[in-house]
Amino acid sequence: MFKFVRKYFVFFLILAFALLGTCTYFFFFKEKGSTPKTEATMLLIEFEEMGGLENITKQMHSRGIPGVLMVSVEFLNEHCEEVKALEDYNIEIAGSAPGAPFWDVSYDEQREIMIKTKEGIEACTGKKMRIFSSKYFAYTEDTIKIAEELGIEYVFARGTTQARATIYKPTEYDVKIFSVSNVGSKNWGTGSLCDFSYWAREGTAADFRTELLNAIEEHPYISPVSHAYLGGNRVDWNEVYLELFDNPDVKWVSFDDFYTDYDKRDYDDIPVNMEVQYENVEYTEEECNPNDPDNICQ
Repeated sequence: MFKFVRKYFVFFLILAFALLGTCTYFFFFKEKGSTPKTEATMLLIEFEEMGGLENITKQMHSRGIPGVLMVSVEFLNEHCEEVKALEDYNIEIAGSAPGAPFWDVSYDEQREIMIKTKEGIEACTGKKMRIFSSKYFAYTEDTIKIAEELGIEYVFARGTTQARATIYKPTEYDVKIFSVSNVGSKNWGTGSLCDFSYWAREGTAADFRTELLNAIEEHPYISPVSHAYLGGNRVDWNEVYLELFDNPDVKWVSFDDFYTDYDKRDYDDIPVNMEVQYENVEYTEEECNPNDPDNICQ
């Protein structure tokens, strides 16, 4: 009897220590950041040149990060084959209208611009254009109506939920409104979680890095944006993105897999952000990142 009790006592004692060790590991010793807590999708904009764009998309591809690239028809006409080749890097091509923000553009003019953009994008890529943005991510209800008519699935909007990205689904329309991550600045109000937007508001790359880290810490969904001739060309800004791409607390997902539990509400109940306190900023170019072994810029 004593041997029986001792045998099972030892067994349960070993089991207890094993459970205690497992719990201790998960509560105290498991490496921080091993389970990503923030979901992100990467957005790109380009209307200047291909060097920075090729650089940053190559860096993304080497890490398995997909993205969406917003380009104008004019830029695409000059660089169709180069942009189309980026689809091999899992980059979806979206249409961008660089003229006046759509807040003050009539229905007829919006419709003409959106048709021209859609036809131009599709003529190059041979694929349906599913995503559209106007300057500053401006839109009106006319934009949503036209998008539904043209079969455009997403329209970009200025951020309405701080650094958290939100995708609204108006009940009246079969179109989704992608409200991008939005952050403030000391002197020039709010704008996208975007290198150019932040730089245009007198922000530095170091400050932008802090904004990204805060967004990752505080929000479950973020949508960083890079104007690639800045984020892919300039050493200081590019290094911020490389750190972001390798951050273990971030789970990078495709555009379609991002924020699938849409915020469904009537159109009139969807918040709108029309604040832009910065315009017409001059850009000073710098060399590409010399520390990047995949650097292709000259």
